[in-house]
This record gives sequence, C-alpha cells and structure tokens, in this order.
Amino acid sequence: MSDRAANGGGKATDLLPGFIQRAIQGVRYAVEGVAPSTFFGPLQPLAPMAQEAGGRQFDYPVGVNIHIQPRSTEGVSFAQLRALADNYDLLRLIIETHKDRLCRMTWKFQAKDTAARKKDDPRIAALRDFFASPDKEHDFATWRRMLLEDLFVVDAPTLYVRRTKGGITGPSVPYALEIIDGTTITRKINADGRTPLPPDVAYQQILKGIPAADYSRDELLYLPRNVRSHKIYGYSHVEQIIMTVNIALRRQMHQLEFY
Repeated sequence: MSDRAANGGGKATDLLPGFIQRAIQGVRYAVEGVAPSTFFGPLQPLAPMAQEAGGRQFDYPVGVNIHIQPRSTEGVSFAQLRALADNYDLLRLIIETHKDRLCRMTWKFQAKDTAARKKDDPRIAALRDFFASPDKEHDFATWRRMLLEDLFVVDAPTLYVRRTKGGITGPSVPYALEIIDGTTITRKINADGRTPLPPDVAYQQILKGIPAADYSRDELLYLPRNVRSHKIYGYSHVEQIIMTVNIALRRQMHQLEFY
C-alpha cells in the first residue's frame, strides 16, 4: 500500500483498530442472503449496542441493588399480602388446613445408595437428631409451620445457617437452621441478573428502614417456591388470588354493613 501511495503521490494512512473491529462486528451480525433489493425482505438486524450484556436473565431496573425496601419493584408489597391472608377468614382457614395436612406427613432420611441403606449410617442419625429441633427452639412440626406460613403467604421462606464457633459440626449439618422473616430480606443480583456467588453479598436484611446485615448464599437460604425468569421475588399463593380475595373482603364488608 505504501509503494502504490508513493508512486501515485498519495498519503498512506493506517486503519485504526476500532474501525476494523466495527467492520468485523458488522459482518458478524449480517444475515446471509438478505439484501436491500429483496422484495419486502426482512432487512438486516441492528447491531447490538451492548454485546457484553449477553446472557442477562432479564431486563432489571437500573440500580436495583440500591433499593432498600424489599419487594419495592413489585406492585404488591409483603405487608399487603400478609394483611390479605390475615383478614380474609376463609383464606386463613385454607392456609391453616394445608399446614395441618403437611405437618401430619411422616418424614425420614435414607441413603441414596440402596446397598448403603442396610448399614447403620451415622449421617442418618445425625440428620434425624438435628431435624427433631432444627432451630434449637421449636420442634420440627412447629418449625415447619412457620416456614410454610412464609411460603404460602409471601413466598419468601428464609433460613439463617447458624454455625458453631468451629464451623460446620459435621459433613452437612450446621448448628441450627433459624427462620428469618423473609419480608425483611432484599435480594441482590449481579450484572447478569442472577444471585451472586459466595463470598459476594447476595441478600441484605432491612431493619428499621436501613440495611442491617449482609448475607452470602452460603450464609442465608432464601427459598421461594414459585420463581420466574423476569422477577426478583417469588409469586406466592396469596398473590395469585389477590383479586378474588379483594372482592371477597368487600363482599363481607357489604354484608356486615347490611346486618
């Protein structure tokens, strides 16, 4: 290029790396066989403005991690869901009935390996002893009812992994699994819209309107049942029937006013 430019009296100019990169990207996102002359054709796709955002789970709000109030991005708050579950007596009876049915179910631990089931596995005994009182305060039935309450009403069952001073006491058994009010927990996400891995902060507990404590994924078990790809928080049973509950409450108030 330099010799030809010298013979022709022109000036040789090196192409900038950025120009070459843009040209390569333009070819990359071109669809083969699509031309402007194609009769009512689909045309070429627009080049992406932020290719580094590939793999992002959903289009989350900008700066969502600095939101303090849990569930602030949703149309229905945790407090409203609990108020609906507590004030509509029929819904409360349904919730309590399901809690009773689940708590009547028997439970046991056994090894996955069929051959190992015939032997006395000390891990089975350790798990059985641990879940007799998982939080060292309530028995398993009471502990499970507390967890089911947060599952049905707000879909935010949360467990704090209480370790001994020396760490985990066994291969998989902590000192205690303590229930935390899931409505005080706000989720944090990484750039991809997913829960950060340890040791990064994955959850914050909001007390008195301020961030009180940070938790990583191995310190706090935040276990919503009905998760969705475009939402940060779970979709509880109460939220799914929120319109029906509102109508029922207004009908009850109308009947009360009548009598």
